[in-house]
Amino acid sequence: MKYNITVQNNLLEIEIKQPTKNDINTLVELNAKWQLAALNGSTKQGFLSGVFNELFFDELIQNNAIMVAYYNNNIVAYMLTANHSNEGLLQVHKDEVAKLKTENKIEKNATVAVGIQTAVETAYHGSGLIVLIRNEFRALLKNRFQYLFTTIAKTNERSFASATKYGWQVVGDDEHHYFLILNV
Repeated sequence: MKYNITVQNNLLEIEIKQPTKNDINTLVELNAKWQLAALNGSTKQGFLSGVFNELFFDELIQNNAIMVAYYNNNIVAYMLTANHSNEGLLQVHKDEVAKLKTENKIEKNATVAVGIQTAVETAYHGSGLIVLIRNEFRALLKNRFQYLFTTIAKTNERSFASATKYGWQVVGDDEHHYFLILNV
């Protein structure tokens, strides 16, 4: 789907769609760019906790579990779900979803996409791109999942503010993270 957005006073045409295998290296680079180690302690613009490699992105593409935004054929944002993995924090996601079901905070038979991660190039922050990609991502998943579940580090103020502004609901927390859910 194509959209017009304004970025730094310029009207740009963005295309949001599923990536191809040719995009894997660019996806790995965008993911790496937003890791804490790459940000030299500057987390004001947000950061990512999940480090994903080529094989991981290949699986996401095969599973139709990722949407990307392109400008001039360059990836400027992505949104993904990592249900295919139990590594690290992803197992915490699955455990928290099971807890939500046990506590009747969501339906016991609800299908939940976990490990939701979004990366957006800095120039596109505040342009509304995140809303567009989130809407397309939800449309991609609507026949498979009822909810999206993610964690946001308590130190990641920008990401938390953006998520709660656009409808994510806090359903719990631990020492380091907020647990959030969004209806698909």
